[in-house]
Amino acid sequence: MIDLRITSTLKEELVWQAQLKEWCAAHQVTVDTTLAEPEIYEGKKKAIGIAAIEAFLKEYKTFMDDWYDCRCNKWQEE
Repeated sequence: MIDLRITSTLKEELVWQAQLKEWCAAHQVTVDTTLAEPEIYEGKKKAIGIAAIEAFLKEYKTFMDDWYDCRCNKWQEE
């Protein structure tokens, strides 16, 4: 499960929430105004700050796309 901890309702934070919901990813969002920067956790992985979270979500989306990719002909020789 992804644990997204945001500082407020920054534009990026709203986009992240929408992406996770759209991807149907198991997640929870916590608003913590004491944080200096937003944070995201998944298991032992963590990312802190806007740029790091953007990279984390890009990698996560790539993983999800690969997971759902059709594998019918993926490893067959043509």
